[in-house]
Amino acid sequence: MFTKITYLENGISYVEAEGKLDIYNAPNYLDSIKDYLNSRCVKELILEFSKITYVASIGLRAILELYKIMRERDCVLRLRNVNEDILHAFQFAGFEKFLTIENDSDDKDVYPN
Repeated sequence: MFTKITYLENGISYVEAEGKLDIYNAPNYLDSIKDYLNSRCVKELILEFSKITYVASIGLRAILELYKIMRERDCVLRLRNVNEDILHAFQFAGFEKFLTIENDSDDKDVYPN
């Protein structure tokens, strides 16, 4: 899995990844983002999902852990461009109750928080 983290400005960081958040990739995805968060002052973390093709339960756990880290720091986590299948997984897990999920195509929040 390819993961790229970019510091934009004003404490905003943008994470691009492609592939599957499964048993093979989710731990490295989570660890690389946690390492980054520990080395920077990040107020808002945007996870770009346009090239994520699948999220297994371990991937859901990774997203939940990132959400908890950001919430403990009184910071924001946003997911962008989540495909329909992954969106259904988030809905099934109840993540839409606390995650902000946005879509570039309509420039509105899918689930605003």
